[in-house]
Amino acid sequence: MKRPDLQIAYRNGRVVAIRARDLEAEPLGPIALKFGFKVKPLCVHFEVSERQLHRIFTDSLGISPKDWLRRERMVQARQHLLEGMPVKEAAVILGFPSTKDFSREFQLLHEVTPTDFQRRQDAERERRLE
Repeated sequence: MKRPDLQIAYRNGRVVAIRARDLEAEPLGPIALKFGFKVKPLCVHFEVSERQLHRIFTDSLGISPKDWLRRERMVQARQHLLEGMPVKEAAVILGFPSTKDFSREFQLLHEVTPTDFQRRQDAERERRLE
């Protein structure tokens, strides 16, 4: 059986893309951000069909590319909020049409609003410093 031109794998705690023609693995997080967390531009970038990308993701990670992109978007959202970025700015950077949409999506995954998440993190930081 022919080895696929693209593989998705975990390396050092990150999801990476490995192309047969490249020597180094490419972290997918920055690529996802660059393409607005959309499947089609990712397919164009890796020169595979949506069906192929879906198959590669589900075989490698057990989830669809769309689900992974959605989760990765929230991973990056969490990181921005931990760094103290305003909620509105994080929403814009991550390509949400509105802060409300961002807050809804964040709350679905983390079960807390972005603002409350930041408040809790700030309180935790202050408690550690005492």
